Amino acid sequence: MKHISTLLLALCLFFAPRLNAQIPDTTIATPNGNFEQWSNGSGYSVTVLFLQLPVYGNYTYPTGWDYPAYPINETFSYSGMNFNVNTDIPLMKVSNETNNVFEGSHALKMESFMLSDILGTIIYNLAQSSFDPMLTTTVFPSILSTGNVNLEQFLPLMFDLADDFDDISQLVAVLDTLNLNNIIDGGIALDSLVPTRLTGQYKYTSADSGDNGGILLVGTKYNPTTHQRRVVGAGFTVDLTDTAEYTPFEVPYFSLSDLIPSAAHVNPDSLIIFLFSSANVSPQQGSALYLDNLQLWGHEPIDTCSAVFDLHLINMDTTHARIGWDFEGNPDHFEVEYGPQGFAQGSGTVVNVTESFLHLSNLQPNTHYDLYVRCVCDEDLYGEWDMLTFQTDNHTGIQTLADDNLQIYPNPAQGQCTVQFERETPNVVRLFTLEGALVQEIIPTKETLELTLPASGVYLLVCEMKEGTVTRKIVSR
Repeated sequence: MKHISTLLLALCLFFAPRLNAQIPDTTIATPNGNFEQWSNGSGYSVTVLFLQLPVYGNYTYPTGWDYPAYPINETFSYSGMNFNVNTDIPLMKVSNETNNVFEGSHALKMESFMLSDILGTIIYNLAQSSFDPMLTTTVFPSILSTGNVNLEQFLPLMFDLADDFDDISQLVAVLDTLNLNNIIDGGIALDSLVPTRLTGQYKYTSADSGDNGGILLVGTKYNPTTHQRRVVGAGFTVDLTDTAEYTPFEVPYFSLSDLIPSAAHVNPDSLIIFLFSSANVSPQQGSALYLDNLQLWGHEPIDTCSAVFDLHLINMDTTHARIGWDFEGNPDHFEVEYGPQGFAQGSGTVVNVTESFLHLSNLQPNTHYDLYVRCVCDEDLYGEWDMLTFQTDNHTGIQTLADDNLQIYPNPAQGQCTVQFERETPNVVRLFTLEGALVQEIIPTKETLELTLPASGVYLLVCEMKEGTVTRKIVSR
């Protein structure tokens, strides 16, 4: 369970610089932030020799919050007979509800636990020999979130980063490879408000000593052009330490542009709140985090830049192309950078235009180009980049393909990875460095390609299909 607890450690490294509190001016609706509404989950049992053996009992959880569950579909033997357990085990103690409150009638109590705390005794004894031995000795923190998160995909990545974290550019590059659509679903809809902080009251009790609770905020933004959800800001605290009385806390939220000067300032459209009963590498069985009166604060957007979307090719011939786009807000002008496919941003040709289109000339025939566009709202305020890949040709049109035609695993890689082509085998596959240097050129002959990466770093994989290209980032450690 080191995966879960090290999530906060990795993000502590990421978000440690330049934390500056801001004063909010309005509240943002937080689902059941006072924990007065509760829902019931039904237990699960199996029948063996006419006996009902409980796998886990009925449980309660705060309405509007989600929790991780562990899927199990196993066959066990008991008294010479086989029986099947097929269920999702809720990873929490029987009840999160408590009347030990700051105010009102109910509050949240989250406890760190072992599997033996939540599984029925007979089932646990029967199944123990089938579990990975680490599972039977591991203490799990209870986790709640305001959106549905695929922890199986998200947390191992954070674990890898915490184990081998080199620099901020590597972390950003890895995050850029994620398709958050497959990892995060839901969250708090912000309705154009910009979050600034989460406040509330907490108590904490370590089972032994030195344990602590944690809270993580993750702001995301959906890009209607790329159909991708991206992380655009976050906040965290791991300072919920032992206190017998309810104590106020505050978790500031920061845009990535507050933390990384080169990042674009992008306001999130949704926010996920994570609550951890233990937020360190050694959770303690029975450590308890009490929370009450959670409130999310924010303000109307100020000093923000608009966004480009629907970036598209209007027309093209062998040496000319006309690019158009839509945009939000009222930017001063647009910054465009373009160059050969795979070029490193900052090394291409940069032009500034006031119209929402651009005519390019003197292009090379039958050549792939990357083109980036962003809004500029003043000399220090930029929107996020949107990207288009196109190829000059003798025809009048070209397609830019979605990247779901291929899967890359593992990514991050350890010097080698497999590229799986889902629908079409490309004509040629090229591997570039971020600086645009060609590393490999391969003509694949089947649906899978075993790729050897020459050194640690970040690479661009460019696959040329019949009607366009697919570009993906690969990180090698």
